[in-house]
Amino acid sequence: MPLRPPASLAYDDFDPQDEGRREALLTLGNGVLTVRGAAPWSTADAVHYPGTYRAGLYNRLPDVIEGRRVENESLVNLPNWLPLTFRVEGEAAWFSLEAVEILEYRHALDATRGVSTRELLFRDGAGRRSWLRERRLVSMAQPGLAALRLEIAPQGWSGTLEVRSGIDGGVTNARVPRFEPFDKQHLEAVRGEAVSPGLLLLRCRTRGARTGIGTATRTALEAGVLLAREDRAEAASISEHLRCGVAPGRPLVLEKTAAIATTGDAGVREAGEAALALLRDAPGFAAMEAAHAAAWSPWLARMRIEAAVPEQGCAARLMGFRILQTASPHSACLDVGFPARGWQEAYRGHIFWDETFVLPFLMFRAPGIARALLLYRCRRLEDAHAAASAAGQRGAMFPWRCASDGQEQTPRLQWNPLSGRWMEDHTRLQRHVGAAIALNVWRYCEATGDEDFLARHGAALMLEIARFWAGAARHDPAADRYDILGVAGPDEYHTAWPGAAEPGLRNNAYTNVMAAWTLRHAREALERLPAARRQALCQAMGLEGRELAHWEHVSRRLRLVFRDDGTLLPFEGFDRLRPLDLQAMAEAHPGQRLDWVLECQGGSTNSYQVMKQADTLMLPFLLSWQELAGTLEGMGYAMTAEQWRRTAAHDLARTTHDSSLSNLAFAGALARLDPAASLRFFKAAMKPEHDPSSASSVAEGPHLGAYGGAFLVLQHHYLGLHLERDGLMLDPAPPPGLTPVRFGLDCRFGRFALAWTGSALRLCADPANRAPVRVSHSGGVQALAPGASLLVAPGGAAGPWREASPGLPGGQAAAGAG
Repeated sequence: MPLRPPASLAYDDFDPQDEGRREALLTLGNGVLTVRGAAPWSTADAVHYPGTYRAGLYNRLPDVIEGRRVENESLVNLPNWLPLTFRVEGEAAWFSLEAVEILEYRHALDATRGVSTRELLFRDGAGRRSWLRERRLVSMAQPGLAALRLEIAPQGWSGTLEVRSGIDGGVTNARVPRFEPFDKQHLEAVRGEAVSPGLLLLRCRTRGARTGIGTATRTALEAGVLLAREDRAEAASISEHLRCGVAPGRPLVLEKTAAIATTGDAGVREAGEAALALLRDAPGFAAMEAAHAAAWSPWLARMRIEAAVPEQGCAARLMGFRILQTASPHSACLDVGFPARGWQEAYRGHIFWDETFVLPFLMFRAPGIARALLLYRCRRLEDAHAAASAAGQRGAMFPWRCASDGQEQTPRLQWNPLSGRWMEDHTRLQRHVGAAIALNVWRYCEATGDEDFLARHGAALMLEIARFWAGAARHDPAADRYDILGVAGPDEYHTAWPGAAEPGLRNNAYTNVMAAWTLRHAREALERLPAARRQALCQAMGLEGRELAHWEHVSRRLRLVFRDDGTLLPFEGFDRLRPLDLQAMAEAHPGQRLDWVLECQGGSTNSYQVMKQADTLMLPFLLSWQELAGTLEGMGYAMTAEQWRRTAAHDLARTTHDSSLSNLAFAGALARLDPAASLRFFKAAMKPEHDPSSASSVAEGPHLGAYGGAFLVLQHHYLGLHLERDGLMLDPAPPPGLTPVRFGLDCRFGRFALAWTGSALRLCADPANRAPVRVSHSGGVQALAPGASLLVAPGGAAGPWREASPGLPGGQAAAGAG
């Protein structure tokens, strides 16, 4: 095999049991099109799953489940443009890896160019040796294009190869096994056409929304002897067959270019003609790769991540690359959010709250993309109004899961593949998504100084979410405390009290604290507006001083619930649930989700002291300790360091980490509470799902929010970078053993490089910055001039809390429910 190209991620063997996961991890995308890393000769089966998706192209299909009519909106698997295979003339079977002896193999991704390469040396059943190489890209220069180049080189033999290149419209959404009971056929009216030699077109539309889709391909013979060429049309596909002569030193080289257009694209009336027009102007593979790499280069440069341990630097760059494959400059022009597992079939491609985890990465490197993700929420404000009104509330109630519009897409029933039964799903009660949206708006405006966005969109969004929280809080006159009822926290394993007639929990700690944060910061956002805009917004909302005063009171009197030892409980009554031996359950049911296992046994996670992922500890993960301490003190609770350590230990002992977000959340939350444990969680998360022991669900799409969470831990928790109104604050808390790392970032104060040297934190200001910036740190406050740098020693693990309080453990105010 030739010299191997650079790789950010590579596999040097073919493992059919792991191929689905690898195809997901070697996916390519440009923010508009996403193509899984399946081989061009593969078809959807137990090993492989080709998939091509267009950002935001959803379709809704009805089903009848347990006697109920339900509708599910899913990201659509588009016609498969990849098919390109071959066989020696006279043989019956087309090429497959399962039918040959693999002598050498490599499937790799080069994130510095956005190109994947598959190389193998194989021996077929007749003893012939051949070398094969495929390169692939999804163009960042022209977002409707994708291409591959396939080279087949005989080793010591000559003959005739039959080649088949086509477009398969007979695809379904079949990647996720637990969606098997649902209708998976999203495409209809599939028609293929051989436009000219080498040029194929397939037209179809979605069954529900009837969105038109055009897929056109061009197959060109770049090297080899063409003996014959013919096209063949089948029921839902179109293909072209070639006969080519090959010999040693005369390899067969084919280039296949695909253009995909939909009637959802700007200016497209007929998708087939639009795809053909795009394809006719497309260059050859070499020119396309050069333009693609040039378009990627400035965005990859913005990541500017270097690490003393090459593997960690490579992992960080790969994480950033995957985020930018999903949310790119091209997707910023679309009305799409940030899908939890990327533009693949996991979670049906739905939008949860994952922009909360990727925005800290994007807003410091690609603020235009971050702004676009926030605008996705702004455009759905009216849907959030309608949802709140339907629930008898004012303000804006955003859905836990959404897709093409702002309607709730969380299913009411989920299939348990272990028991073969349906389970009630109440996770739609995660109303905390609204607080996350408010946090995202505030963080973005603080980082970028985009006061225009705050005035035009952001403040209204925050105020409407705050209004919802104020209305959702129920006053308890006896304690002068407010309760929030009928919600679910980030944990997701608790959505109802055992035996209760209605779903929902009382006083989830994370929800209540974030509601208080939102009520406080929404008022601050209003005060920051120009007087005319502030007056107009208040008039439009009917917002008066009396209502704002009520918000203030609610924010200060929302209830938290503690154990007698000062441990903050995830929700009211958690300590009354039954304990569960998690180690014994894991040993008895390795690799199985706990909620599925318990349902098989006739039980429910609602009945036990067990959590799927970080819940209360999401607070010190998303908020700085200064923010968190200020919010809690405003609520009348002053937690000590010992209380937080008790709370962390309590939750860790009861958490299964069945979500890949959990490791990152604990890594950030424990940075000052237990640095050694924090680093263990961080290192585990910095293996971006390479490890075959990762959850099998990765095959459905990697969890991109976890990638963004890694940057949040490094940037905000370990290196301690925070923005203040008048400058930067550095409060590093690197755990012992954190190796040197350096990265760049941009914010409203200019461009900077932040580096952990192994013993101190260095902040360097770009010489092109317009003015000095005020930097506060443990050694004081100083102005950092353009081109200058400063060195800050870690301040230790002491947080902005009191180490001890009089009275009950953790202080009288924090010890009880009120």
